[in-house]
Amino acid sequence: MGEGGPAQAQSASSTPGAPGRGRGTPARSRYLLAVLLVVAVIAASLAWVVSSPVGSSPDEDFHVGSMWCPPPVDETGCQISTKDGEKAVMVPQSLAKEYVTCYAFDHDNSAQCALNASDEELAPTLRWDDGNYPWGYYQFAHLFVQHSTNRAVLALRAFNALLAIGLLGAIIALADSGLRRAISVALTVAWLPMGFYFIAGMNPSSWAMTGTFAFAAALLASTRSEGRRRVGLVACALAGAVLACTSRGDSAFFLFVITVALAFAVPLSRRIVPEACLACVASAVGIWVMSRTNVAASHLASGSNVSGESWWHIMYLNVSALPDYLRGFVGYLFGPGWNDVSYQGTVSSGASLVVVALLAWSLRSLSWRRVLSALVVAGAITGVPVVIGMRGHFSNVEVYQPRYMLPLFAVFLLMLLAPSPARDEGGRSLGSRPFRVPQGVAGRVGTGLVAAVWALTNARALYLVIERYAFGHTAHGMPIDLSTRNLSDGNEWWWPNAPVGPMAVWVVGALAGFVAIALAAYLWGGVARERLQDH
Repeated sequence: MGEGGPAQAQSASSTPGAPGRGRGTPARSRYLLAVLLVVAVIAASLAWVVSSPVGSSPDEDFHVGSMWCPPPVDETGCQISTKDGEKAVMVPQSLAKEYVTCYAFDHDNSAQCALNASDEELAPTLRWDDGNYPWGYYQFAHLFVQHSTNRAVLALRAFNALLAIGLLGAIIALADSGLRRAISVALTVAWLPMGFYFIAGMNPSSWAMTGTFAFAAALLASTRSEGRRRVGLVACALAGAVLACTSRGDSAFFLFVITVALAFAVPLSRRIVPEACLACVASAVGIWVMSRTNVAASHLASGSNVSGESWWHIMYLNVSALPDYLRGFVGYLFGPGWNDVSYQGTVSSGASLVVVALLAWSLRSLSWRRVLSALVVAGAITGVPVVIGMRGHFSNVEVYQPRYMLPLFAVFLLMLLAPSPARDEGGRSLGSRPFRVPQGVAGRVGTGLVAAVWALTNARALYLVIERYAFGHTAHGMPIDLSTRNLSDGNEWWWPNAPVGPMAVWVVGALAGFVAIALAAYLWGGVARERLQDH
């Protein structure tokens, strides 16, 4: 392992108009393919947006209540009431807990019961934010409130998806091409399938995931750039920090974790003082935000199930549960919805295979900087849930669900995949060494197979979500089952007056996913040698 001397194998160029070299795709064609890739990603994301009803994500009854009545509720114009002797806020009946989650946890029932509630009548709910979340997300979400609750939630979901595509797309476009490939590969693999589900939702986890990864990727890329590209990347990192700090307390804390990881990943020099200042300020603000929210405390207050056990035994129970906890990143035991959409079998196995293949490939050229920065993130991913489990005297880390640590998973992969910095003629770190995908017949076949598994897993994950809410739970074979039905034939739930049915949405989403991963894989490996980018 080693960093090596000044780069002679230089980073791929993304200078506008630069011609492709060797067998690489000409620049103009690459840009056209990139545009088509963005269109495919948007189409696939919108399919996820409409795949499930209002109230279908974890604790969404709480999130829609907070969206309609953001804190401080006494100043937002919401009607205050009481329910069961406690302070409540008035929301449309369709958002009250007994209606919006009428199908939650009940695997056998579709979401048809949610169609019986009215947007015209009001009902009290105890599910609203009173300090558990930072200021920002709910106040912004309130801007989408309108008469139709369905349209309001769909509009917010679509905005969150497009925000992620726009911000992360800007970072990928501004980064040098070696790092550009690492960034896109990391998020493509880490977010299959659970990340795509949350990004296209109205849960604050959408901003948490987008903001956390944007902060890490943009800050790393800016240390290897200069001029307007560097300014743009710093702005993207700042935007990511804002999203992380205004969505969840734990994602605000993740900015500190990322800062420590980047301290190992980036060579120290006077040149990176602006990025270092931004990282330190963001970390301090993130820690302050976390200290003022009650998310972690709410887990500790939920009760102990191993009281009286020794400290060592509790630690053993929590550490031994980590393997299943980490597989929760790909939906194992913790699928979408209120954990009532099962991804065990085809989806979790396919996503796990893609992750393992990427991890194995990343070991080909490690450096001490990559290893240490990745270990920092991995330590947070495993350490935070263990500490919470031990402090709360729980027998299993799963009390702090995998989705809360999922934002750091893509950062972990990025730290492993990011190529070493290149150096210009003056010896400055500028740009990155080439990011090489597997070459040769075996490498290309392997890449194609992994991409095919990715596309199949994405299509299957989307199908199971739509099927669960349109029909109710359907038993599937284990461990592999690709059986399908016409989702528009006999479905009990779908969006009222929707111009397209559930089957059309799945077909479009699945095909868009196939096109997106095919184009991405082609572009990742399309250029083997290019000039160092002119930043």
